[in-house]
Amino acid sequence: MMATFAIGLGVFVVSYLAGSVPSAYLLTRSLRGVDIRTLGSGNPGAVNVYKHVGPWAGVLVLATDALKGAAVVVAVRSLDLGDGAFFLAAMGAVIGHNWPVFLGFRGGKGIAVIFGVSLSVLPLWTILTLAIALSAGVATRSVVFGIAAGIVALNAFAIATGQGAVEISLCLTLSALVVATHYALGYRQVLAAVRRRGLWGLFEVE
Repeated sequence: MMATFAIGLGVFVVSYLAGSVPSAYLLTRSLRGVDIRTLGSGNPGAVNVYKHVGPWAGVLVLATDALKGAAVVVAVRSLDLGDGAFFLAAMGAVIGHNWPVFLGFRGGKGIAVIFGVSLSVLPLWTILTLAIALSAGVATRSVVFGIAAGIVALNAFAIATGQGAVEISLCLTLSALVVATHYALGYRQVLAAVRRRGLWGLFEVE
């Protein structure tokens, strides 16, 4: 029992530290010599980098952040540490990204890291989800609406295809965490947008 607890704690801490590596901040510093937190929305994530540093920089941040999520999950599964460790690894990476120790606990929103986790566990359904998210985002011209469509699609695929209880619970938990983080970071803007446009205002804030 004590050994299981120690392994779980170790997995979570290592995954948290891996998730805390501030890809957007480091890449923006190296490419432009500026702090991404002073640009646009101030969010150290791929979308903000894409808009205010450049498309290739944004894609690079997305890939790097996704790699953080995929790496910890693949490592834990390759070591055969069990479902509990797998769950803790994924959670640790996303929590580290959203509340990174290296940036004063103010990070991104976790979408890219979750994409990496999902791609390593459910590659086919993740690719289909990405297609749905991109289509919805382009059709509505809303990044947030595209992400929301992707989250719903991924959970629906996980449940409909009979994935394991751990995979489904992780998918639902991470989705809830992303939604909560998104609206917690921009709640003032969300309230203002909802007053202006009703429920559609929920999809206006990046």
